Amino acid sequence: MRLLTSIIALFWCFYSYAGGAEPVAKRDTVPAVVMYGEEVLFDAVTGLNDQQVRDLRDSVLKFHGSSTFTNYLDLYISLTSKTEEELVHYIDSLFETDEVPYALINQINIFRVNRPEEFEEVMPRDLFVGSTSLEFPANEIYPDWIVGNPNPYEWNLGAEDTALSILLTDHNTMGEFQVPVKNVITSKFGWRDGRMHNGIDIDLEVWDPVVSAFPGVVRVARVSGGYGRVVVVRHYNGLETLYAHLHHFKVKEGDRVEAGQVVGLGGSSGHSTGSHLHFEVRFKGKPLNPLSFISFDENSLVNDTLMLKRTKNGYVSYPKGILIYTVKRGDSLFEIARLYGTTTHRLAELNGIRRNGYLYVGQRLRVI
Repeated sequence: MRLLTSIIALFWCFYSYAGGAEPVAKRDTVPAVVMYGEEVLFDAVTGLNDQQVRDLRDSVLKFHGSSTFTNYLDLYISLTSKTEEELVHYIDSLFETDEVPYALINQINIFRVNRPEEFEEVMPRDLFVGSTSLEFPANEIYPDWIVGNPNPYEWNLGAEDTALSILLTDHNTMGEFQVPVKNVITSKFGWRDGRMHNGIDIDLEVWDPVVSAFPGVVRVARVSGGYGRVVVVRHYNGLETLYAHLHHFKVKEGDRVEAGQVVGLGGSSGHSTGSHLHFEVRFKGKPLNPLSFISFDENSLVNDTLMLKRTKNGYVSYPKGILIYTVKRGDSLFEIARLYGTTTHRLAELNGIRRNGYLYVGQRLRVI
């Protein structure tokens, strides 16, 4: 039924385009799209994916034979895989034809504006692969080995970074990744009660075992302020993980640990209103959102390679191969979630934002 409705709407658009009716005033489309008149191949608001356009073309061919309309649909399908530069050059060439196909040009421009933007993966010359043979992990990128202080690093450490890629696990020398506790997440990364929550909280009972996420060396295992009993492990992949509010230590500073090895027992020490694990992931002292590259539903990494992009205040973290959407005027979290077949809850979780929070133009959201 949906396809039939789309076909009827598309035929009406084409009928208008061909001169059989007065142009119909279009609904609001994405702001800033370049339009040459109001003619389009199909509805710019709902849009169709490539397979739906192919279904439309096949239906038109079956019942009405080849036409200018079906030729334009073929051209449109062939262009959706082109780069931005290639699309611009192709549009320029269309303007040089004897009969300029404004409907096709407009549809390509609508596609360009609505196409989700991917992070450019700027890979360094060498992917950072940690070595388990060093006395202290990742000493290539950290200036000192400092025990006792959970975060002793200068704020400008890594200020010259642009984009990095880190091998998280290689399944051989460094072992598999392990989630620290397999339980319900009770508080996510991001703003909470007017302040930044630099990790996630995972529910547990007192005395539940807490394990190291990756192999590495224990840098901190002591009582520290609001963290209470806290363990910090620096890993061979360059990350540091922090496990706070513990009831009991199972390691000491300087111990080598494997992924999945118990580092402490859960509790409610420090500034805690109930037993839970406060879990942080940091790189060069800057907090990363664990939910951006760890799936706690599947208890696994999203990808073995982590991409880091330096920002003014830290790093954006995302697994290699994911999709980033740039917020445009008029967008809502609900509409973005529907566009990608996900939920507002999942988008908020991936990006460390509130479901009822404000979006701003240019904001980049991980959607897959």
